[in-house]
Amino acid sequence: MTTAAPVTAPTDRWWEALPAGSGRLRGRAHLHSDAPEISLDGTWDVRFGSRADGSDLGDPTTIEVPGLWQLQGHGAPQYTNVVYPIPVDVPHVPDENPTAHYSRELAMPADWERQLTEGARAILRFQGVDSAAKVWIDGTEVGVTAGSRLTQEFDVTDLLRAGAAHLLEVRVVQWSVNTYLEDQDMWWASGIFRSVDVLLRPVGGIHDLVTRVDFDPSTGRGTLSARATGIDGALLEGAVVRIPALDMEAPADGTSIDVGPVDPWSAEVPVLYDATVTAAAGAGGAGAAGRVAGASGGAATETVSLRVGFRRVEIDGEIFRVNGERVEIRGVNRHEVDRLVGRTQHPGNQDLDAALMKQHNINAVRTSHYPPHQRFLEVCDEVGLYVVDEGDFEAHGFHADTTGEDSTGAAKRPADDPQFTESLLERTDRFVRRDLNHPSIVIWSIGNEASTGRNTTAMIQRVREVDPTRPVIYEQDYRALDADFFSLMYPSHEQSRQIGERALDAENRKQLVGMLRHLGVDAADDAFDDVPALTKPFLWIEFAHAMGNGAGSLKEYFDLVHEYPAIQGGFIWEWIDHALATTDAEGRAIDGYGGDFGERLHDANFVADGLVLPDRTPSPALLDAKHHFSPVGLEILEGAGGDGSGACAARMTNRYAFRNLDHLRAEVSLDAQETWQELALPDLAPGASADVPLPEGDGPTLTVRLLTRKEEGPVPAGHLVVAADHVDRDALSAQQEGLGELVAPIPPDAAVGRDSWRVGPAVLDDLGRLVKVGSVDVSHAGVDLYRAPVDNERAFTSVALETRWKRIGLDVARLRLVSADVEGDVLVLRKRLGLDGSSLGADVTERWSSDGERVAVQVDVEPSAHWPEDLPLPRVGWTFAVPDDLDDVQYTGYGPHESYPDTGGGTTFATYRSSVTDLQTRYVMPQENGNRAGVVRAAVRGDGHEVDVVAPEGLGLAVRPWSTAELDAKAHDGALESDSLTWVTLSAALHGVGSAACGPEPLPQYVLGAAPVSFRFELAAR
Repeated sequence: MTTAAPVTAPTDRWWEALPAGSGRLRGRAHLHSDAPEISLDGTWDVRFGSRADGSDLGDPTTIEVPGLWQLQGHGAPQYTNVVYPIPVDVPHVPDENPTAHYSRELAMPADWERQLTEGARAILRFQGVDSAAKVWIDGTEVGVTAGSRLTQEFDVTDLLRAGAAHLLEVRVVQWSVNTYLEDQDMWWASGIFRSVDVLLRPVGGIHDLVTRVDFDPSTGRGTLSARATGIDGALLEGAVVRIPALDMEAPADGTSIDVGPVDPWSAEVPVLYDATVTAAAGAGGAGAAGRVAGASGGAATETVSLRVGFRRVEIDGEIFRVNGERVEIRGVNRHEVDRLVGRTQHPGNQDLDAALMKQHNINAVRTSHYPPHQRFLEVCDEVGLYVVDEGDFEAHGFHADTTGEDSTGAAKRPADDPQFTESLLERTDRFVRRDLNHPSIVIWSIGNEASTGRNTTAMIQRVREVDPTRPVIYEQDYRALDADFFSLMYPSHEQSRQIGERALDAENRKQLVGMLRHLGVDAADDAFDDVPALTKPFLWIEFAHAMGNGAGSLKEYFDLVHEYPAIQGGFIWEWIDHALATTDAEGRAIDGYGGDFGERLHDANFVADGLVLPDRTPSPALLDAKHHFSPVGLEILEGAGGDGSGACAARMTNRYAFRNLDHLRAEVSLDAQETWQELALPDLAPGASADVPLPEGDGPTLTVRLLTRKEEGPVPAGHLVVAADHVDRDALSAQQEGLGELVAPIPPDAAVGRDSWRVGPAVLDDLGRLVKVGSVDVSHAGVDLYRAPVDNERAFTSVALETRWKRIGLDVARLRLVSADVEGDVLVLRKRLGLDGSSLGADVTERWSSDGERVAVQVDVEPSAHWPEDLPLPRVGWTFAVPDDLDDVQYTGYGPHESYPDTGGGTTFATYRSSVTDLQTRYVMPQENGNRAGVVRAAVRGDGHEVDVVAPEGLGLAVRPWSTAELDAKAHDGALESDSLTWVTLSAALHGVGSAACGPEPLPQYVLGAAPVSFRFELAAR
């Protein structure tokens, strides 16, 4: 059935109205009920236009619901991090406003007729519509949605007839007044992106349910109250809550019931009890006598099922506690995104994300920056993840640097603008009521990056009114005047340490005052004196930026969590790269980011900053985080054996809050992980440490690992929890076979080639460049001081090392042979590495020697004495290329994943084998990747040939199917092209990767200053 789409009057600019939204029911809990419902997901008719009033809608086509229209061939997504993609003109938006007019037939089942005639209600529910929508049934206006990530419900009973066909129309606009509250560092994309359904609400049914649970850690007893209300908000007579496993049955009237001894819920042991709340037939208002009389009699009209977890969350001075214990928050921020369907998500993503988090020692997640799909909260309950549930509110663009009269947007920021008060309070009320029955939610957050003011103060108060059982956080309440936590984004390590010590120096106080002023807050110079912040728990709401190859120094940050009780931990930014599948101009499949969809205004690949790649493959950063988030601290101590023998010991620290280590088993390897033997674990209570003596072995390596004994939720039996090792570098170096008796290098002559030197199996040309080893051709060989910049060094960062390195031409350095001399049995090549237009560079000395089978190279690199002190080197190493049919690599060093000076947690020393392809990390934007640290031996094989590398002291190894120049030049991983070579880079020193794309640069100990570096390696081929 079709009708002409309604055209709204010119004066009815419903998408700009404040307070936003109309005709909606009050927010309530998302319930699993046995009452009838029908799904409206599937194929809808749609017409597109550019005017929100519907005056220019085009021809009908179809669209899938849930879904985003920009990812179904209509328009294009756009990514901005901070700046609004429309003029800041509150409450107005442009007249050119992409609009989709959805329609479909809506038919009530015939068997609903009796209940509807007897007083049942029909509720139309939208679980997510971006950014606002007006709804009609048969041309009659139903209402307007507000809050894209918030459930909206409309009572449509009076517009429906059972068994009849009706026309449901939903006009969705891309821009609305809601846009000003939803500037959330993600793709701007529109549509009905979560499910739509119609619910039959029976007479006397359970419209809303509020449960409050508690656990007393001193007695082990739990309490529960359940309050069931009808659609009119009145308490339901005769509603009963039951928990069979506890033999509990009680009125669902809000009375707190002592349920006796219970097993508590925590992220470590997420015990849930199946519960039901049943409404009796004929239940009505809230008379006390009626409640008692109907408590156990009468037929049920509706039963709601839920899972109850008994736990207590509280602020105890400067400590956040769960069930009486301080817990470390080892967390991650999670946006909802899928590379194919965007924010819509594939159904399995909720469970997959939670499973990956648990498998990588993550115990907490912040739902940045809006309430998530309901299934995600359910799975957090089930598998055990502490949740910071965040409201659908961010107004970052109001304090972006612009060129207006008020460059900070202070005069208009929604946090302090009275015209937004009602909408912000309604949004807050709605999301808390939807989610409050989940035990996994331990903290509420009202939103993100929206400054502070009268409205944020009122929002925090509203949260406490709706749910007084959980604390509230809001990061931009820097002084913690209203929030229960002191929180910051990306503070330096030193600033974090001072916060842990509860004593900020004058410089850091000044910095915080400046941050307040940037938000438009009128802050005096002493605004950070005598405020509550340093008396409250501190939580990094975002503290490490996992963009591309990063984030660095997770170890050092989490050492602060272990050292200072007030630092509760924090959340890495973020979970997943937000790239969207597309193709480039050449038709190659790529993961697209800002600018790949024709946008004029965008923030490029800043949207790709996750611990998992767009296809949810774990990145090395996730493996790094897994190690430093381990619930068991594991360190190998040399000379700490308990028997006085000087053997190694494993120091184990139980960082669980509620468990000993019975569920784990330990293994030790004395031969670089070739074999393993079980190791007895000590009986360690939470917080306790012990040194476990380790057996002595003949080799230079020792590795200890902890594994799970049995399956626990998504974590399988035998799963690696943490590993650590000890390597005797001197013994390992001595173990590598050195050269035998040296043979003298052969100078250029007719036998070798007029312009060549021969040193054993190596042939060098007249410029001293290696061109052959054995029968393998070599090219592009020589000292290498450059690596492709990582995202934390790009031009947009505060350090902008990419710009500075390229300004001096470090990426195109030129080499000049100064001299070639034979000194005894050694060919000594002295070279000058120079930079165009600059006297900067480095003096290089290479000493080549051989025993006839292998060639040894000693390299000394001395940068110019006047090299700028504040300009680190990217790398000091040596690179060469061989034919690309050598594509199989075996190496002995640290693996299995990449590592850099400030990353690589969880890598251990062993022998690993991989294809060249699998050694790469396919970051969305190509950059330096794939280095394996401490490699003492490597073999690059293929097509009957092999090149062997020996580095007795250990070097970094990267083997790639493309050059550094190719990594540096291409903007997308899918655009990388091989040049028929396999590139091998040995690194003696590397600059750390840090977090400077959004956070701090590398710590001083990971900065590669321009100082002399010496290293050696040996080559052979066959």
